[in-house]
Order: sequence, then C-alpha cells, then structure tokens
Amino acid sequence: MFKRVLSVPPGYAERGCLLVSYSLPLLPHCFVLCHDEASTGSQQGKAELLAFFMSEAQRLAQDFAGNPDAFLLIHSGAAVRKRPNWHLHVFVVRHRWQKAWVYMVLGVKNAALALWHALTGARASSPAVQVKR
Repeated sequence: MFKRVLSVPPGYAERGCLLVSYSLPLLPHCFVLCHDEASTGSQQGKAELLAFFMSEAQRLAQDFAGNPDAFLLIHSGAAVRKRPNWHLHVFVVRHRWQKAWVYMVLGVKNAALALWHALTGARASSPAVQVKR
C-alpha cells in the first residue's frame, strides 16, 4: 500500500465515516470507505450506509476513470473481516486485467498471512482506523 491518505470529504462526517485512499502497483486509485463504529445499528442504518458507500464508489470511479461503473467492490462480513467497523474496499479499474490483478494481490496477501499465522500461532489483530475530528 502506497501513498495512504485519510480524509473526511463532504457527507462523511455526519455519517461517522472517513475515506482512505491509497495505491497499489498497477492500481493507482484504491479506496476504503470506513464507518467509525463497530456496528451501524439497525438494518435500515446498514442499508443507508451501504447505499452511501455505493454512491461514493460511483463518484470515485467517475472522478478517476471518467466512468461511474468502472469499479470493483469488496465487502467482508463481520465473521471474516480483520477490523470490527463496517468498511468497503473500492478499486477503480479501467480494464479486466486490473480486476484480475486485484484478486491476485489479495489472494497472495491473504494466503501469506494464513501461512504466517499457521506457522507462528499468531492471531490477526489490528486496531480499527481512528481519526480525530
């Protein structure tokens, strides 16, 4: 992960959200849309947050690729994600090979972590991203 920047664009603060932007090799426009809380509350709250995240993914794709549909989303359920807060990974991609590249990078990273944890008995623990307002 390169050039990691945390920001709170318009519309984020009132939802308790923040935007993390970064780049990967061959993928210059990667983002994590994060909700500060470990839980979003009601089902309606979750649906509203997901709708906001989707609209932001489209906005980011439009801003960086000129096409609101040029993105790949990854969202993990609470049972398999590393951090307790709701977050959505957005990768702005212009070509199918970039989509394959995202999956390959994530597969290698997660396989290496699983092997490391199996060999060392270590547990995955990482504090949630915190931003002071």
